[in-house]
Amino acid sequence: MQRDYELNDNLENQIFKIILLFGIIISLLNIVINYLIGFSLIINLKWIVMAGISFFSLMFIRKEVFKVYYLKLGYYLFLIFIFLPFSWFQSGGSNNNSLSYIFLILISITFLFKRFQLRNNLIFSLVAVFMLMFSLEYFYPELLISHSEESQFYDKLVQTPIVLLASYLLLLQFANAYNQEKSKLGLSTKKLRLANKKLKNLANRDPLTKKYNRRAFDQEIRNIFKEQQHLDKAITLILFDIDNFKEINDNYGHDIGDQVLIKLAAELERTLPQNSLISRWGGDEFAVICYKNEVEAQKNLDTYYQNVEKLSQRMDISITVSAGLSRLKKGDQIQPLFKRVDDILYKSKEDGKARYTVA
Repeated sequence: MQRDYELNDNLENQIFKIILLFGIIISLLNIVINYLIGFSLIINLKWIVMAGISFFSLMFIRKEVFKVYYLKLGYYLFLIFIFLPFSWFQSGGSNNNSLSYIFLILISITFLFKRFQLRNNLIFSLVAVFMLMFSLEYFYPELLISHSEESQFYDKLVQTPIVLLASYLLLLQFANAYNQEKSKLGLSTKKLRLANKKLKNLANRDPLTKKYNRRAFDQEIRNIFKEQQHLDKAITLILFDIDNFKEINDNYGHDIGDQVLIKLAAELERTLPQNSLISRWGGDEFAVICYKNEVEAQKNLDTYYQNVEKLSQRMDISITVSAGLSRLKKGDQIQPLFKRVDDILYKSKEDGKARYTVA
């Protein structure tokens, strides 16, 4: 959060520097143009003061003489209470370009002052000063310095494009800042999605075998019954138990036992259909949701048992697996289904292990 504030402050300070630079350039242009048009020297007084204040404010920012916040506040108080009223009455009132500069000041205040109360006070002051000047012009027109129509024409011809260009460049800075923040937000959102995906994957995976864990398996089986998927397509539940796994750990060590688990899980993934959900359900147990009927699932199991036998030969360890499988049927519930498959798994063990039984 602190970093966001610092980024915003840096951006606002950069915009303020650009505004000060605009102030210097616009002042110098107006001094030259007013001279060429033939305005009296007093007309340029406000632009000389404006250029001087903008220049020294820019120097103070660079040398960090004052806090930028106070420079901004002082600068805009000068614009609202001194520059605008002086310009209004000196340049012919509502017939001049003061309204354009009021708009330019308004949009810059909106961006540069993030404190809600201060920003509102400045905008209220700007509106109040405008209403006062407009009222004085109406009730006391003699306060205004009049100029010829020709000089007013040339003044507007030059001033209007300058104000439009300044407004465009100012709004362009806002747009660029918005697009940069939008791009950063998009990148942060993408990183957050990837992080969430990674966390979800870690939460749903067994750290040893990298297959799904019981949490993910239970969620999947609940979704199947909730959506009644088993009524529209064939789904078979398979429970595996590694025979005599404790003896493998005792005789060969837990490192070898871990390798047996990893390799048996990998064989399941290679043998079963790709859309099967394979999970390590317990210490030496695997549970599989196979999206095939029991006949097709048996064909996959036959291949799997052949691969387990080859694995046993390669590792020179007696590795066998018992299993039970049953297709999900109409009217099934989760608990009775698991009891049915668990019962036939242990029937496989009672019948001599290293086999599977179908219910």
